[in-house]
Amino acid sequence: MKKTLLRNLLLLSAVLLLTVSCKAPQMGAQSSMKAGVDFKSVAVVSFAINNYGSFGTAGAINPALIDPTLMTLVKKTESILAEKLVVKPAATFVKSKAYRSLSIGDVKSGLYAPKFSGTVMPSFSSDRKAIVKGVLPAETAKELCRTLGVDAVVLVYSEWMLDSGKFIPTIKALTKNCFAMYSKDGQKVFYDRKDMRGSRVIGGAFAGVHINEETIDQWVDAFSNSAEIVLRRHM
Repeated sequence: MKKTLLRNLLLLSAVLLLTVSCKAPQMGAQSSMKAGVDFKSVAVVSFAINNYGSFGTAGAINPALIDPTLMTLVKKTESILAEKLVVKPAATFVKSKAYRSLSIGDVKSGLYAPKFSGTVMPSFSSDRKAIVKGVLPAETAKELCRTLGVDAVVLVYSEWMLDSGKFIPTIKALTKNCFAMYSKDGQKVFYDRKDMRGSRVIGGAFAGVHINEETIDQWVDAFSNSAEIVLRRHM
């Protein structure tokens, strides 16, 4: 009787411990913003797409297919942020001299940035690794927030490429999406990455790869799904 009671108590303790350990990561994944500044407003200040090919070569996607999607992607990012924050639209400040003076100018060669009435959204780093990691100097983050009148700024980077199946030789769109947020005190609020594949097969070993106006949505949708997962995770 005592042995049975002891065994049941040990079993109950193990179950409780397992339950706590499973829930702990979820608690840690709560809004990154709750631990820092009282965020109310935000602006997307940098957005770049890398048409990525093997060994650093140009990717397989025609730039003419990428360019028309960029404004849609910025607006999608802003709409997700607007679920919890007041968003200052990029369209309202991209031409601002004060904002542009804090940048290094246009994005580096090989990257694509959205155009607002002919004005290209600038970059804040010439180093590819820094762009991928969303690196932003603290003083620049502070000045961006002060200049734009927001509590935080967001930087977005996405690599677009092809992904082939491991066992079945099919081709799908693949995006690698990186998001970084900085607060008005210059601190990095979060950096997060989410890779996402397209939902449809766009090619195969014997059928070739079809990248055109009817399939570019595979990269657009993959990015959008990643943005929803990452940004909602941290808001």
